[in-house]
Amino acid sequence: MSPSLANSTYPLAARVFAKPPSIDLYQPGRLGVAHMLALFNVSRATFYAGTKTDRYPKPDGHDGSKPFWKTATVREFLDR
Repeated sequence: MSPSLANSTYPLAARVFAKPPSIDLYQPGRLGVAHMLALFNVSRATFYAGTKTDRYPKPDGHDGSKPFWKTATVREFLDR
């Protein structure tokens, strides 16, 4: 590390957070994995582990290899 960087007031590595997608659970539609991660504020690994233990809802179906959840299913899950 160069001496000029060591004395800098800026951090060497900064975390960058993705902007969560807008989610309206009162409109019919499908939610993808990114929506679910933003909604529950967890990592992908935690979310998939939680779907296996029923902590988070299981997908309603798959579009090819991508899972999706219906907004009604997620709304019911959050209301319980």
